[in-house]
Amino acid sequence: MASEFRRNCTSEQILVVEPDQALRDKLADYLEAQGYAVDAVEDDDGAVALLRNKVFSVVVIDLQLTDGLHGLEIVRHVRGVSPSTTILVMAAHGTVGSAVEAFRSGAHDYLIKPFPLTDLGDKIANVSQYRKLIHENSVLRQEVRKQQESQPLLVGKSQAIRELNGLIKKIAPCSCNVLITGESGTGKELVARSLHQHSQRNGLFVPLNVAAIPESLIESYLFGHIRGAFTGADQAREGVFRTASDGTLFLDEIGELPLAQQAKLLRALEAREVQPVGSDTTVKVTARVVAATNRDLKKMVAEGTFREDLLYRLNVVNLHTVPLRQHVEDIPILVRHFIARHRRDMGIPVSGTDSRAMQCLMSYGWKGNVRELSNVIERAMLLCEGDVLSVEDLPAELRIGMESWPQNLNDAVQRVQHRHIVSILETVNGNRELAAKLLGLSPATLYRMMEKLGLKGYKYQPSGAVAYL
Repeated sequence: MASEFRRNCTSEQILVVEPDQALRDKLADYLEAQGYAVDAVEDDDGAVALLRNKVFSVVVIDLQLTDGLHGLEIVRHVRGVSPSTTILVMAAHGTVGSAVEAFRSGAHDYLIKPFPLTDLGDKIANVSQYRKLIHENSVLRQEVRKQQESQPLLVGKSQAIRELNGLIKKIAPCSCNVLITGESGTGKELVARSLHQHSQRNGLFVPLNVAAIPESLIESYLFGHIRGAFTGADQAREGVFRTASDGTLFLDEIGELPLAQQAKLLRALEAREVQPVGSDTTVKVTARVVAATNRDLKKMVAEGTFREDLLYRLNVVNLHTVPLRQHVEDIPILVRHFIARHRRDMGIPVSGTDSRAMQCLMSYGWKGNVRELSNVIERAMLLCEGDVLSVEDLPAELRIGMESWPQNLNDAVQRVQHRHIVSILETVNGNRELAAKLLGLSPATLYRMMEKLGLKGYKYQPSGAVAYL
């Protein structure tokens, strides 16, 4: 199988750097017979000259060249000018230590002289197969990304959700840090995942809930540790910064991070490197950091419980998730979405809701926001005995006051619109132009709706009501 694969690898360009002419010719002839395009040189000067003008898939290097210049220097040079090139080194029996050093310098594998030519062929075939898989993986990632970009994770058609999805697509390709703020249950992790999916990053999305980690272990979870760094550290830990290399690190509930760890996180963000617990060396990191909180970090800064410099470093771009009460028009869309998802996951044949159940869902306050709505729908589907959710399937606290609701759906929608418009007006202290913008309406349309809903004479009166922005 390996030889069949090699015969099909005519596009692979290989450079052999070997001072012994007889061995150099032997290696070149063998590799050409396997279908590779081969260049062979005897020293570092010839290798550097070729690398300046040509990209090689694989470079095979003897660690001891004839002029005394160590092959490790060529390894480092190749790694610097052509990071995508795979390096194989050849070493004599007495220089195994040099082969290990070559690994540290960027080599992929090594062969100890003398070796059968088939060993070299097999290693290059494996490298070619690996490069092929990497390419296929990259193509698949691109296809998945295209599908994900056409399907935003934030469900809804309201002005608030459209604007948030637009901002996500605009800043996703950037590498800047992002701070997501908003109430609990408003989809902050979904925003972070959407940022990752619409980015060009090939690494993983790695979430970490800071509040769920014991204070004594936070540093280890973030930066990793070496074996024996502390009692119980029987194995080394990589840390989420390194796990998320070339990807996205999502730090949820960042406001719960203790002050001592805040200083170390700040240094990691500024230097783009981490120091594992117990280690004397630092490691470069490439993860993009997205943090989220439902707390007022500026207030925490004033109270001395959150570092101002860390806030500035995290808050390069701020995305704010809106509470469900500010986009109630999305509730029917969200309900359909959750019913479809839970039906698929649980195999329950519920297809929708009746009109009174929808009235009930739209009139509720949803202090837990979208997360609470999802949980309510899941519970209702488990209790439902038919194929459509009714009021009786919903929790008792949602049904309070339903008897006073109109049976006619248009009348019920108008009541919801009335409540929502009043809520927005109170949020903006009665500013109708700003309210119209938040509602996604023109001022004239808002005035007509207010007249239709009996709000023509509405005047804002400060009453200590909760401000939602």
